[in-house]
Amino acid sequence: SGLGSRRLFCLVAAGRLAASGRSRQGAGARRRSMPDVESAEVAPADALKALQEPIVVDARDPEEVEKCKGGAAVADSINVPFNVEGQKQSERPTTAEEYAEKLKEAGCLPEDKGAAVITHCGAGGRGGKACTVIKSLGYTNVHNGGSPDNIRAARAPA
Repeated sequence: SGLGSRRLFCLVAAGRLAASGRSRQGAGARRRSMPDVESAEVAPADALKALQEPIVVDARDPEEVEKCKGGAAVADSINVPFNVEGQKQSERPTTAEEYAEKLKEAGCLPEDKGAAVITHCGAGGRGGKACTVIKSLGYTNVHNGGSPDNIRAARAPA
């Protein structure tokens, strides 16, 4: 389907961008002095279950996805790593502007600002930060799913 193809394209494009270590600003760009992005709380299971056809944004680094940190990738999820060049947040915090640019480059957010979006990482920290950034872009139905396993458990049929 068109949406499936678009998600695959986003996943491949974001993965290539992350693997190359490049951005439009170039590797030598200086990070602006910005406060750390706040991490949104992990959403309750019933809130995740109620979402209709959510877009799932996986904020893990590609290596974490490959090693299934927090669980195997959610079907049709889009990998847009929150970390910059694979550096941990404790070493190199990502700014909201940097992640917004990554999302824009991946082209994976819908035009509909009310569309359901679930973010996650391995446990919920970077997924929560991704959630905060997406909300700051005007999206109103964004939820931190915590981890892939948490999302699957919450959305499993009763």
